[in-house]
Parts: sequence; structure tokens; C-alpha cells
Amino acid sequence: MTFEGTILDFAKLIARDLERGKSSRDATEVAGMLAGSGVLPDVVACLISEASKKRRAGGIIDACCYLLQAGLSELRIAGNGGNTEARARLAEVTQAVERAVSAPNLAPQVSVIIARAFAQAGLQPPQALQDAMIAGLEAGLLEESGSADDKSLLEHLVPLAEGLGHDPFAIHAELSATGAAFPADHRAAMAAELATSSTVSLRDAALGFLLDPDPAPGIAVLETLVASARQQPAPSRLIERLICLRPWLPPQRQTKLDATIRSLRANAAAPEPAPQVEIIKLLASLCDGAGAQSLFAVFKIGRRFALSSVLMKADTGIADAWLRDGMTKRESNDAIREISGMAEAVTVPISFAQTLLADALAINLTNQSPPPFALLQFTEALGLGLILPKAIPPATLAAQLLEGLPVDQTGPEASAAAHAAAKYWFVQFDTVQTWFEAGEEIEALLKPIPKTGSRVITALLVYLFDRRLFWAARCAWMAATLKDSNHRCRAEWRNFALVARDLAGTENLPDTTLFQVIADVTHQAFKANAPKRRQAGRKRR
Repeated sequence: MTFEGTILDFAKLIARDLERGKSSRDATEVAGMLAGSGVLPDVVACLISEASKKRRAGGIIDACCYLLQAGLSELRIAGNGGNTEARARLAEVTQAVERAVSAPNLAPQVSVIIARAFAQAGLQPPQALQDAMIAGLEAGLLEESGSADDKSLLEHLVPLAEGLGHDPFAIHAELSATGAAFPADHRAAMAAELATSSTVSLRDAALGFLLDPDPAPGIAVLETLVASARQQPAPSRLIERLICLRPWLPPQRQTKLDATIRSLRANAAAPEPAPQVEIIKLLASLCDGAGAQSLFAVFKIGRRFALSSVLMKADTGIADAWLRDGMTKRESNDAIREISGMAEAVTVPISFAQTLLADALAINLTNQSPPPFALLQFTEALGLGLILPKAIPPATLAAQLLEGLPVDQTGPEASAAAHAAAKYWFVQFDTVQTWFEAGEEIEALLKPIPKTGSRVITALLVYLFDRRLFWAARCAWMAATLKDSNHRCRAEWRNFALVARDLAGTENLPDTTLFQVIADVTHQAFKANAPKRRQAGRKRR
């Protein structure tokens, strides 16, 4: 028995919201429910059924894509947090997709639609799906039936640009998600054609391909821009954006970009005034246990308001960025209240945002994984200018925060008091309740251990001592976030900084209160997420 009929009913309701241009809270809740109940494979089946019809209802397809993408995101996040059932659900969806794309009568366009949902959920599309897309592309089957003509790609993309308000960042996000599973040479061809466009938003969208995981699309864009500059002056704003993007690229890519900037400057148009932006609010979430932290900015452009955000992760750097514009003052105020409550976000100064972004970008650079293009939109809106990657070790950050304080606030007695205070952080800060270890490594550690609490805690403490720098960084950034914030417990910043200093130090820890609590919560989370075993020998009555 499948749930395609029910899913179709959900999709019709969500389609109405999407047609009105509204994000649906109900849609997010439905997606979470579907992800948790294991029926996302039925969403895939419903999507394929609708997309394979001769007369397709575009709204229903978009709604199914929304449900699939949101559901995949839920499973990815839960799986990364140690939920073994979520990982199993994600594997089921992947297997369902692989079976579906192997069908000989599947329309090639469907492969593109499903791959886009995976990409937008932050997941690599299954290999079978990528193979199906490439096979369809090589066979020339990706054109809509009956619509093949002599139009160029750019002519087809102009309506897309108009529909997205000629926002180059939104255009690039759309094209990047659609082409995520295509080979680099296909993305390079698309990027190069974008760079030749006389439509400014399409040409500027091409710059996003400089941050593609593969260097080929970016190289194609740069070569096209140099060729165009020989024919007509290069816009000064385009050159400024290239300069801002340069330090975010791996060193081996910067050489080509430097040569391009020199060529464009030789025939540059007169500078254009930047749009006037008024920053209304700048917020930062507190650091969660997985090493994630977000910046949120509300600003005013003309009479309208916009909300923008950047997500940073300890192992990734800048992981995501987005902007929602065209908001009313009331909508922006509602967004601030919701963010402050759900993400436990606090007000922070611009200097904090610059420091946090610089540190996160250093991680991107180390991983040779460029940040998302929308980061540039965030930095432009806030007028941050050039942000250079600069790693800040937790010991350095803690020392900078504590600098200038008297000895009685930084000495051994203050340090001991800070460690003792750590047991209260889980009550004072909602976000600190997420401070525990999760994932396959911790599962492998705990599964073989007999169910004796003391043995488990001992094993976890040994594990946590090896993770001292990770937790030192969490404490240091908590201190930096709280120091100039409006949080009711902002005075705790000094205790976080002192604990961070000790965790990052080379000497033995004076106290392990924080690790004791983290170990206990980790054990509880492990037991909660572990599959429940059925008792043998029990008879039903």
C-alpha cells in the first residue's frame, strides 16, 4: 500500500502557497512528518508520476520537489546528529531513486528534477541518477517535447531571470542546483554562455561559478570575461566582485583570476554608486554542539526590508547563505522575533561578524571548498568590504577576549569557578543542551561497552579529551558571541572564555565538569537514538 494519493493532496495544498509566493510553515511540518514516517519514497513515486504525464501540472511538481527537498534535508540533519533511523530512511529514499531512474521509460527531465532536490538538500545525487542525467543529455533528450527550436540557452534563461527579479544570486542558485549532477565540462559550457549575456543579472550570475567545486566552470567564465572586455568596457561593479571573491578561492585558482582582473581594469567602465543599505539588526545564533553557528542580518533597501543569513560549520566553514528581500517592516520584525526565539540568536556588532566570517573562510580555504556565492550578497548588503580568510585558534580568541581583565578575574580561582559554573550552562542556554557527541564514531565507541554507566562515562571522557580543541572552540565562540550581546546571561562570557583557555592549553585540566555533563548527555542521546530491541520469548496475549 502506498500513500501517493495522500501525498498528492498535500502537494495540492502546498502548491497553492507556492503559487502565491509564500513559504508555507505547514509545508515544512508536512515534509518533516513524511521524512520521519518513511514515506519519502512515495513522494519520489508521486513526483515521477506527475512529471511523466503529457499534461503536467507544474505547481504539483514544484510542491513535490519542495516536499522531497525538505524531507531529505530533515533526514540529512538528523542523520548527522546521530539518528540511525534517519540514516536508514535516507538510504531507503536513495535506493528508491536508483530503482526509479533505471526504468527504461523514465522521462530524462525527471532525473533533472530529482537531482535538483538532492542538491538543494545539501546531498550528493546518487550515482545512478547522475548517470541517467548524463545519458539523457548526451542523447539530446533533455529538451521538452515539442519545444525544441533554435533558441540559445540565454534566450531560454531570460524568462528565468525576470521571474527571479534579475537577482544574480538567486539565478545562480537555481542554475547551480539544476546542474549539480552534471559533469564539470557541461557546467563550464553553461557558465561561459552566461558570461556573454547582455542581461546584466545573467552575466553577474556567471561569477558564482568561480566558486564551483571544480575549477573548470570558473576558468571558462574568466576567459569569456577577458574576451568580452576587448570589445567593450568591463563594469566596475563586476571587477569589484571579482576582487572580493579572490581571497575565497584556493591559491591555484587565484593566479588565473589575477590575470583576468588586470585585463578588465585595462578597459574598465566608470564606477557606479552602490545601493544605499541601512542595517536594522545583526544577530548571531549561539554555538550548537555540532559546531554550527549562523549570522542573521535585517536591513532596509529603499522602502523595503530584507533578511539574510550565513551558516558556518566547524568542519566545513561557510556552508550556506541566503537572502529574502521584498519584506515589509512587520514581516522583518516577525522574522527577528522568530529567529531570536528558535535559534537563540543575540545582537552582535559588525566587528564580530567580520571576525567570525574570516575564521570560517579559513576553514573553506583549508578544505579547498569555496563558500556559496550568496555569501557575497551578504557581505555586500552589510557593507563589509573585503573579507580575508584568517583562522583564529581557540586559545588566541580566548586570550583576546580576556585581555585587559584584572588577575582576580583570570587567575586560578576564577578559572576554577568558571569550570564549576559549566554545569549550569545547560539550564541557562537552550543551545548548550545540544552540546553532546554524535555520529558513527561515537556509536562505534559505545556499542561494544556493557551497559554500566561508569564504564560508558569513562570511555566518553577519554574520547572528549581527544576532542579538547573542538570544545575549546565552541566555548571561545560562545564567549565572543555573548560578550557584546543582549542575552540575559551575557555575563557568562568570561566563564566560557576561561574554560576555552584551559581546554586549549597544554597543561592538565583543573576540572572536567563540562566534559562530565557532555558525556552524560551523549550517553542519553545514544540510548535514545539506538534501535529498540524486541524482547525474545515474550508471547502476546
